[in-house]
Amino acid sequence: MSTTPPVPKLDTSQAPSHTRQLGALRELWKNLRRNKSANLGMIIIAFIVIIALLAPVIAPYDPLQPMLDRQDHRGLGRLPGRPPCIHVLGCPAEEPQHFMGLDLNARDMFSRVLWGAQYSLVVGISSVAIGIIIGSLIGMVSGYFGGWVDGILMRIMDVLLAFPSLILAIAIVSFAGPGLQNALVAIAIVSIPVYARLARASVLSIKEMEYVTANRALGATHGRMLFVQILPNALTPLIVQATLGIGSVVLEAAALSFIGLGAQPPLPEWGAILSEGRNYVFTSPHLVFFPGIAIMITVLGFNLLGDGLRDALDPRLNRN
Repeated sequence: MSTTPPVPKLDTSQAPSHTRQLGALRELWKNLRRNKSANLGMIIIAFIVIIALLAPVIAPYDPLQPMLDRQDHRGLGRLPGRPPCIHVLGCPAEEPQHFMGLDLNARDMFSRVLWGAQYSLVVGISSVAIGIIIGSLIGMVSGYFGGWVDGILMRIMDVLLAFPSLILAIAIVSFAGPGLQNALVAIAIVSIPVYARLARASVLSIKEMEYVTANRALGATHGRMLFVQILPNALTPLIVQATLGIGSVVLEAAALSFIGLGAQPPLPEWGAILSEGRNYVFTSPHLVFFPGIAIMITVLGFNLLGDGLRDALDPRLNRN
């Protein structure tokens, strides 16, 4: 008597489980701790974040208040553009301390630089978040469905990539009007094609893997395939690019503010502070030195962390 042979079950064991994902995160953290550049980057970023969060507590003065009307600053002579005054470094004890001096409107530079960390980090993180969400969605849909969908979406991305990012951001802000919010949106728009390209490349390779084919044969919906099966495995290059991108966004936001299209006075954004003192670089160098150093340190921190993440996620490196 013949029997019907059992139908073989599709093997979905290769699909990533929560346990494997947790193990991968632990391995990533272990590799990051071994990387000196990543450690230094994390320390710098943590320092900047702490400064941004505690700026209302640490800042000795209101960043928008001139010192001209304060009782303790009367009789000191010229206040606008006053150089730093630190008692332990020889500044007379009867003069109020200003660790980074006063700007051209007699406002405390130290307070303005501290508060500027908030604006720069908010713009950097928000722009990258918008860019990576929209760009990843476009890239995943393009790579997953292919065909005419891929052709249309990628040609639009190619048009955006044809323009230098800063020039395109300047054009968008010029059309929408100067302001920090418009600068944030403009920088997010010009970063979308980068994340779309990365997401598409990842999806094209992942969607041909066996566990994806197995889940598709079992009747998984397109949404489940994209966001449950493919997205978790496509995040690695996106995370690295996002970390590096925050530093670039901080620099671009400062550039837009420097030319008057970003943060508008009297907001204490680092690029705007630089713009206010650019004509006094030789007579009052503290007006550009301190905000410039703040920008440099922030960009350096995110670049070091991004490089460390890239090395930690590279399977070709020897971990022994």
